[in-house]
Amino acid sequence: MLYRMNFSSPARKFFFPAVSCLVLAGWLAGLGAFPVRAENTNAATPSAADLAWAALKHDSENPPEPLKQLPDRMFTKEEIQAYYTKVANRGGEIADQARQFYTQYPDHPQAAEARTLYFNFLHASVALSGTNKIAELEAVTAERLKDPQLDDNARFQLSLRLLHSAVSGRQYVSDDAMRAELERRARQLIKDYPARPDGCNFLLNLAQKAAPEKSAALAREILLSSSDPKTKAECEGLINRAAALDKPLTLKLPLPGGTNLDLDQMRGKVVMLLFWDSESKFSAKALWAVNELYKTNHAQGVEFWGLNFDPTPDKAKSLLENDKIEWPQYLDLPAGGKIQQRFGLYTLPVLWAVDKKGVLRDLQAEHAPQNIVKKLLAE
Repeated sequence: MLYRMNFSSPARKFFFPAVSCLVLAGWLAGLGAFPVRAENTNAATPSAADLAWAALKHDSENPPEPLKQLPDRMFTKEEIQAYYTKVANRGGEIADQARQFYTQYPDHPQAAEARTLYFNFLHASVALSGTNKIAELEAVTAERLKDPQLDDNARFQLSLRLLHSAVSGRQYVSDDAMRAELERRARQLIKDYPARPDGCNFLLNLAQKAAPEKSAALAREILLSSSDPKTKAECEGLINRAAALDKPLTLKLPLPGGTNLDLDQMRGKVVMLLFWDSESKFSAKALWAVNELYKTNHAQGVEFWGLNFDPTPDKAKSLLENDKIEWPQYLDLPAGGKIQQRFGLYTLPVLWAVDKKGVLRDLQAEHAPQNIVKKLLAE
């Protein structure tokens, strides 16, 4: 049975190994570069400040216990989210502990390190879903950005780090929440740092995966801000792609042996178009999944074509031979590149669906290909 074919979905997978690794990695990433100095061993009796520092150091260096694999089932999404919330709250508590230390003991030798620890654990808490710390992190970041000794690059890195932590934390709510957060903060990045491409690149990444109308809107917005020719060309392609939906699609390319890939000659049949290249880590999965779809639907009147955009066909041919792909493939980049440029097909693989009348009906058919095929065959 063909599984869900969302080749490059950003959706998270809730299973034990990834959860344990990500939590620990997130905790350590939140720490950042935190040099630990030797404790003051000259005093015969540790002071209250030294004891407070020892407690803070211990807590910061000992992340929460990871989830242990259950013997009879996988953890539920709710259980995973509850665990992340617990870890995020613990990170927030350590941030509070660090702030209390440097506030109470401003002259202590480790006061500066406690300030760094406070900032890093604010980030760790927010990145692990600690929404109660977002406003505090934003305020502290804004204060640091006022430092006249910071150059433009240092200020940008502070802003970029805030974006990453805030967006990461929203993924524990939903993919939509994460995308909305990224969109909002990317716009702010464009406003604050118009000469840097990062904000436009974030929006472009969202546009590549968005529904057609949203994709075109984001692309038009990027065109107003970006000066990069490649980015502008891809945005034009995304706009053209959205405009092509629900309209007859004309596509005619020569195939080996003197035949043509001609959609006009395929009227009366459903046609699935897979755009791919060998460099994408999802292409092998896409070819296999579409091949399974071909085996179960070709006899019912569904045609399948692959359009490869590799610079040379060698890798593509090897991949096709290994997977025993039986449906026609177009491997001529110079001509096929016109299609790639016209529709902004640079984030691959992508599966399109064309109905019996030659109308382009779906630009992201990889999300539910069997349902789409079934629907178009019934029309």
